[in-house]
Amino acid sequence: MNVEYRVLGPLEVLRDGVPVPVPAGRGRVLLTTLLLRPNRFVSVDELVERLWDGEPPTLDRAHKTLQMVVRRLRMALDDANCVRTATGGYLAEVDPERLDLTRFRRLAAAGEFAAALAHWRGDVASNVVSAHLHREDVPPLVEERLVVHGRRIEADLARGRGAELVGELRELTAAHPLREGFWAQLVQALHQAGRQGEALAAYEEIREHLDEELGVEPGPPLRDLRARLLDRTGTPQQLPAVPEHFAGRGAELTKLTEVTTSGAAVVITAVDGTAGIGKTTLAVRWAHAVADRFSDGQLYADLRGFDPASAPADPAEVLASFLGAFGVSGGAVPADLPERAALYRSVLADRRVLVLLDNARDVEQVRPLLPAGRGCLVVITSRNRFTGLVVREGAVPLTLGVLGPQDAAALLSARLGAARVAAEPGAVADLVAFCAGLPIALAVAASRAAEEPGLSLRALVDELTSAGGLMSQVEAVFATSCSQLDDDTALLFRLLGLPTGPDISLDAATALDGRGRADVRRSLQRLANMHLVAERSRGRYVVHDLVREYACSLHDQDSAEDRDAAVRRLLDFCLHSVDNADRLLRRSRPDLELLPLPAGVRPVRFEDSAVAAAWCEAEHDNLLAVVRLAGAHGLHAHAWQLATVMFGYLSLRQRPAERIELYRVAVAAARAAGDRYAEGVTVHSLANALSMLGSFPEAAVEYAAALRVREEIGHLHGIAVTLDQWAINHAMSGDLAAAKAMHERAIAKRREQGSPSGLAIALNNYSMTLVGLREFDAALVVNDEARAVVREAGMIDASASTLDTRGMLLLERGDLTEAVATFRQVLALPADQLPDSIKTVTLENLADAHLRAGRQEDAVVALRAALVLRETMGNVRAAEKIRAQLAELSGGDR
Repeated sequence: MNVEYRVLGPLEVLRDGVPVPVPAGRGRVLLTTLLLRPNRFVSVDELVERLWDGEPPTLDRAHKTLQMVVRRLRMALDDANCVRTATGGYLAEVDPERLDLTRFRRLAAAGEFAAALAHWRGDVASNVVSAHLHREDVPPLVEERLVVHGRRIEADLARGRGAELVGELRELTAAHPLREGFWAQLVQALHQAGRQGEALAAYEEIREHLDEELGVEPGPPLRDLRARLLDRTGTPQQLPAVPEHFAGRGAELTKLTEVTTSGAAVVITAVDGTAGIGKTTLAVRWAHAVADRFSDGQLYADLRGFDPASAPADPAEVLASFLGAFGVSGGAVPADLPERAALYRSVLADRRVLVLLDNARDVEQVRPLLPAGRGCLVVITSRNRFTGLVVREGAVPLTLGVLGPQDAAALLSARLGAARVAAEPGAVADLVAFCAGLPIALAVAASRAAEEPGLSLRALVDELTSAGGLMSQVEAVFATSCSQLDDDTALLFRLLGLPTGPDISLDAATALDGRGRADVRRSLQRLANMHLVAERSRGRYVVHDLVREYACSLHDQDSAEDRDAAVRRLLDFCLHSVDNADRLLRRSRPDLELLPLPAGVRPVRFEDSAVAAAWCEAEHDNLLAVVRLAGAHGLHAHAWQLATVMFGYLSLRQRPAERIELYRVAVAAARAAGDRYAEGVTVHSLANALSMLGSFPEAAVEYAAALRVREEIGHLHGIAVTLDQWAINHAMSGDLAAAKAMHERAIAKRREQGSPSGLAIALNNYSMTLVGLREFDAALVVNDEARAVVREAGMIDASASTLDTRGMLLLERGDLTEAVATFRQVLALPADQLPDSIKTVTLENLADAHLRAGRQEDAVVALRAALVLRETMGNVRAAEKIRAQLAELSGGDR
């Protein structure tokens, strides 16, 4: 006879595989209590407590009843009985291999997690009625199961099975939303599956849960995992999520697929059609279907060609983003568009990459973004036809028309169910005709019907009034959906018509709206359910161009004061969030008294500089948009302060072209506000951006203007900074004599100001100009003073740069032995005093010194170390230069 006992699911006793009836009520409670403590004594008092859920009758009666329950249970189990009597109690005497609980624990201890979990058939003792048992005994077992489940997933992740685990982990995180371990595994699984954006979105989701439920941030393991993901440069996976509802377009999908087999070096497909026709939906759907053919990744950019809330995307900025996806960032990205495009083509030359350029405005915007590598595929969507691209680049055109009756009905069926659509064919035909076969209108109308399952489609058609043109009909569909919104959600919808940028985060929407985060999330979800917004990724929402235009048309329903208050809240949120990021991204910065943070506005706070930079990157286009929005609403202080606190992030990106645009807006705002201090700050920043771009004469004009303002208001620190930066501008333009005179003025102001850090920087810059003038003795004297200031002020973060400058002085003067010794001093500094940027330059200078001394092998060692750092920093152009130099030196050996 083979008897088996089961508690990991409904209580069961099996004799030779056949269930043995177990008495309901207290009999099941008794057996379960004993089996959960196999081969362990359980006192009568404890059993009484369990059998009567803590409220037993008199002690004598309870004991007699317990004895009767034991007798009945033994009789029912017969030869499968395991209940044994002990002094003062009972125990379940079972072979550990005959009880699923003990087998589960043995297998888990042996690391056979999948086999252990296979013993679970459902909730513990789910057919046993006992509040006490389910309150006291079951939760620890559930915890055991979750721990083992987590270990099994951990083992699967170690085997690289992340893609297979995503669905399972989605269910686990939904069932256990505050269990950080499962969230960390979900992030890892999505990362392994190449879904980097979704991995970061999952982190944001658990962060929001913890913040709302417990008021805490994720623990160190999750934060460390996110930081590693942010630091990783690998295969980009940038495609938006697959559309939830899609129907029809069979011929178009087939044509797109045929294009990929055309044999062209670079396949380009241009999908055009009117607004709301479904171009993006089609392109994204198809791109996901063929993504596995492009082993080196997928790039995506919304070019915002027709977005009423944002300016069209600058191709130079898109290129910078694409290059960053392949590890080329910061100073490695060329300043001008042609060089940037050339580097982009080089990076993709030997790669198989799918590039989706969405909502393109014209050929000029798209052409720089076309790769040249064989095996790449480009899909472009636009309201315009790109005839020039077809003629010159051989693009394959694909024009989308409205959905035919059959495809339109299929779209409605996907949203509402086939039965509901089939029940009213006449109403469906009228609804399709009213929406003119336009997918966005059909989607919104279907969402309206889905909101009210009891609403007949005929009644919905009747709600939609007749209109003269297509756009009027679309607006009528929007209006019908909006009429179902509560007042708060309707107001948020109208506010989303403001030009706040290409998308909006939940945090920013909360600030714009002014209500609590949970209420705003519910409203956004309501809007998403009605297809009035789309949740592109967790916590980030986009509004279709047509919907935004409609929302904007409703602004007369709100007072100008209410709109201005909403804009001010959003600007306060952005200003203080960016300021929090800037404090992490800049080691030192001038004091800036920000506009006060109003009560109720919660800016984002960051754990470290990597997270801060990633947030700024995600919000980049939105931040540029809100600076313009501030100017449009006359909130000039917000405009110039936002531009100013963005300095650290923009310097990190090293994108001078966009800095020029931003600071022109900031300068105009400062002047409109009549704020002379702000004018000095913003004009100086504009001059810096122009100088970085190489526009030295124009930069000099702005430096002169900034200096006039700062001298007029007596801003001593500002005067010194402008003089110093203007001197560098002269030196970069080749006018070293003018640079020398300007440096001397800057140093005099620094001495007057009494700022050690400023003086050290000014002296160090001056010494470099003196080297250019070949005034080596004077340069060494100035450098000696700079280093003395650094030592006296305890400025350990400046010691590396001033010492490296000294090495360069010695090198140019011909003191090779001293130069080498000095560079080695720099490299011997502690890691916290030697940033990688300075370490790399020092290694390259050391290699130069070795070569001049004829020590080629030593130079190669230094260059190889520099190459590793350049590659780690993503500086592709500098790395290529070092490789070429190493190749030349190797050739010399032969």
